[in-house]
Amino acid sequence: MFYVCILLFFVFFAGIAMTIGEGLWSNTVNLLCLLISIPTGYIVGVPFGIWGFEQADTSDGNFWYFIFAGYWLSFFVSMLVLRVLCDKASRVRMRFIPQFEMVAGPLMGLFVAVLFTSWLTFTIVYGPRQAGVWDTSKMADWEKSTIQYFNAPAYNLVLAFEDDVKKFK
Repeated sequence: MFYVCILLFFVFFAGIAMTIGEGLWSNTVNLLCLLISIPTGYIVGVPFGIWGFEQADTSDGNFWYFIFAGYWLSFFVSMLVLRVLCDKASRVRMRFIPQFEMVAGPLMGLFVAVLFTSWLTFTIVYGPRQAGVWDTSKMADWEKSTIQYFNAPAYNLVLAFEDDVKKFK
């Protein structure tokens, strides 16, 4: 789990580095796309992963691999479609007061990096832990807290969306 935590920190800081130079408008659109794509990736990814597992006809120990692939494939497709739609719908970037742009743009980029890292944490840790592949009781305290804090935003977003879906059944 040490290397998973290092990967999460690397993705988090890379996400900050990539979004800090973007403007407020671009980061806000990215954040909205993430807020839609994460529940979509979770809701669509599980059935898609189950379907892939049934088609592959492999051992039960590989089940979580297919769920992981289903999460990321559905997330990638929904993010791609949303970004294309947002780019077509918003051909002109909004201009903000320069002082506001200077502060809010990087802050929104930080939110994008946190949410993307949280989605990565959710997909990397949730599947193997549920399958019993990773034993989290052997982790160091800093590893547990790292995974817990990085996992929280996406987990709560998915949980809230899942509760809303259950209400309409």
